[in-house]
Amino acid sequence: MGTLKSGQDLAAKFSKKAVGGEDSLEKSLNSHIQVVTEMRDFFQQCVDRYGEVDDSNASALTSAETPR
Repeated sequence: MGTLKSGQDLAAKFSKKAVGGEDSLEKSLNSHIQVVTEMRDFFQQCVDRYGEVDDSNASALTSAETPR
């Protein structure tokens, strides 16, 4: 951004927007990654539990006696 003080200040401001600043892109992306990772883990637990419940229900239906 040149040798002018205002250009250097502007470059520093934009640099902090990317990395290290209070509301930097880096922090925002890391936050999004954390949320998506937690969502993935939660959905995997749901899938695992669904399979367990489905197996349990199938077993209960197989062992159920039908009236004659």
